[in-house]
Amino acid sequence: EELEQPWRPTLPLCDKAIDLKAANKILSSAQTREKCLKIFQYASRLVAYVLLRGSLKDLGKHFEALSKNLSTARRFFKLFRFMKHFEDLADAKEEKDPTFQKLLYLDVAANVVADISEDWTSLEKVGFLRKGTLHPRTEYYANWCQLVLAVVEIIVTKIKADRAMEKASKPDASKEVLRKRTMAQLEFSKFLADLVKAFWDCELSFASELAFILSGLWAALVSTHKYAIRVLK
Repeated sequence: EELEQPWRPTLPLCDKAIDLKAANKILSSAQTREKCLKIFQYASRLVAYVLLRGSLKDLGKHFEALSKNLSTARRFFKLFRFMKHFEDLADAKEEKDPTFQKLLYLDVAANVVADISEDWTSLEKVGFLRKGTLHPRTEYYANWCQLVLAVVEIIVTKIKADRAMEKASKPDASKEVLRKRTMAQLEFSKFLADLVKAFWDCELSFASELAFILSGLWAALVSTHKYAIRVLK
């Protein structure tokens, strides 16, 4: 008789089991580790949000400070991230639809500008520059770059999700095609969350702090999942 294999958790939308080797491989990726820190950052912020509105305000301040420290730690991982977006130029060049091709080029440009503006802010945040070196509203203007990026990404990922839906609607669609459709939909939801988060960062009057926190947490979970799948492929 064959011995029954022990149950092992698998990564959603992926057949890879999450054993010790897979976990180490995931954590060895700088991008995945940064996204894991993002989960802890917004989870801490959510705990702080609840505690600061109750009787445990001191503990709430602790989690609020922890969230800020995790945000600063993530900035080290994100430095020079803008370089990777130049790899997307090849995909944009191969796109046959001229309108969508222009959108892809715009997407690359928006990503590069947003990441460079964030890097510029990080120079003071992490201590490379003395406090007060940059304009007091440097981070605010960088946040507006992130808002514009979120809008562009929503348009681009919506088109990609629609294309994936069309392929998945065919009767002979493979499991891989169906998974790509789900991943495309998750990516679209992630950028919707980024937009909600940007409303708070840009200090818009209708923005909600709780919506900001929950959106950041959802975006972190989706991004971590996406990069974990990439690492295990």
